[in-house]
Amino acid sequence: MTTCKAAWLVLRANMFQLLVYLLATGVMAAMLGIGIGLASDDDQTSAYEPPAASLAIIDRDSAGGHATGAALRSYLSSSADIVDIEDTTQAIQDAIATDYVDVIIIVPQGYTASFTKAARTQGTLPALSLASSGNSTDSTGSAAARMLTIQINGFLGSLKSAMLAGQDASLAQAAATVAKAHVESGQSVQVAAAVPSHAHGSSAAGSLTPSGRVFAATLATMLYPLMLNIAFIVIVIITAFNKPTTMRRVGVSAEPGHAIWAQVLLVCCGASAVVWLCCISVAIACSAVCQGGLAGIGWRPLLFSLIGMFVFSLTVSALGFLIGQCRVSTAAMNGIVNTVTLASAFLSGAWLPQWLMPSSLQAFARLLPGWWYVDGVYDAFGGQGSAMTGTPDMSRWAAATGLMALFALAFIVAGLAVSRFAARRK
Repeated sequence: MTTCKAAWLVLRANMFQLLVYLLATGVMAAMLGIGIGLASDDDQTSAYEPPAASLAIIDRDSAGGHATGAALRSYLSSSADIVDIEDTTQAIQDAIATDYVDVIIIVPQGYTASFTKAARTQGTLPALSLASSGNSTDSTGSAAARMLTIQINGFLGSLKSAMLAGQDASLAQAAATVAKAHVESGQSVQVAAAVPSHAHGSSAAGSLTPSGRVFAATLATMLYPLMLNIAFIVIVIITAFNKPTTMRRVGVSAEPGHAIWAQVLLVCCGASAVVWLCCISVAIACSAVCQGGLAGIGWRPLLFSLIGMFVFSLTVSALGFLIGQCRVSTAAMNGIVNTVTLASAFLSGAWLPQWLMPSSLQAFARLLPGWWYVDGVYDAFGGQGSAMTGTPDMSRWAAATGLMALFALAFIVAGLAVSRFAARRK
């Protein structure tokens, strides 16, 4: 008990610095977790819609009964925003100069008759007058205008084929045939988005509330404050016990050395549990203010993710114990801790999704306990990104949690071995 009391006094002496670290890193992780969670909720669409261009149709072909203009308007209304402008030179120039429309189609007088003749004789189709804004710096708008031009040319080609197939069909009848074939073929301006291959679990979207996604993402980003603060606590305590004056007292103590280090580890684990509770409180507070509230998390994902987080906290305590036994300077230890923590946060998927990493980098990252912590958190929710269903993937979660426990055991054994080697050397 004397050893535990001494460790607590060492911890209390550095309490202010610890609280500053915990507050700063906790707030940063919370903000990042909210951003990641809400972003993954917004990306739940299974279809891609290209940008819609604005289009104006000026039909001057009164002799053809404005059939071409009506056909174009009917065909393009589903893929473009059709606006009306006056048929004057000034109005057309103003619309182009101010980017009021992306494309202006001008159907000249006699176009329907010329088109019909060319289609039935397999001649060259008469050209429509197309005007577009050439000074626009908006790449999205220009891309939409180019796509719209392709659709216009494709429609005219299909219209020619339809009129060639039915020699007695008028342009309006051929346009109706093309539109019907277009609908029956199932073509759409929407392109199905492929589900990322990384997302294990069900791909059903929308089964997890925004609050659940924010909670999972916040727990994942809590890797950084967990590692930094717990490692700091453990190293401060271990460094104090490794001082020459303390070691001399330990050496003359009637209590065995392994019992003393067991008590030190117990205090370190207790402090880790406090940091664990603080990080949990922040994650719960972040999810509580999102849509769905705490009820949207689900008790099973909540339970399994918190268990995995607690095991990771103990793993970090064991890692800090190993680093502390190296008996280097305090500045060197802080450098080691910051380097390991930043590398773990980046490589483990806390800040960058795991599936975005190259396969070679993933193979290296799997050697770190942080990878399995992040993987275990998302496994508790059934997957990552849009694949989070709220139903835990028990086999993957158990494997990730078990590996973290093995890491903790390996760190403790290595720390005790380093401590014994350093004692014998002295």
